[in-house]
Amino acid sequence: NIIKDKKVGNILVREQILKDFPPKELRGVIDQGKKDIKSGIVIGISIFEDKVGVAVGISKDLTSRYDAVDLVKVASKILGGKGGGGRRDFAQAGGLDKNKIGDAFKEISRKIN
Repeated sequence: NIIKDKKVGNILVREQILKDFPPKELRGVIDQGKKDIKSGIVIGISIFEDKVGVAVGISKDLTSRYDAVDLVKVASKILGGKGGGGRRDFAQAGGLDKNKIGDAFKEISRKIN
């Protein structure tokens, strides 16, 4: 479990990689991350049995500016997945290419900035 908090512009972004972690359980990790950072965007990517899961959570104060569905779709495309879905404050998708996790984080940060 690797957690990295960074600033993108004036937004706090938490990037989290979870190895051997079922993607279905990402929601709890994202919810906890949002509680921890209070205001910001939490991106969780799990690797489990050669599959990649990605989830994005956005604190309530930022949902007027950012949409988790848009951000998760960007990550899913890079990770070799299709689409993704959810709500403005939480969205989830899947992928197949764990070697592109760094690229997915970079592209989401670019979209936030």
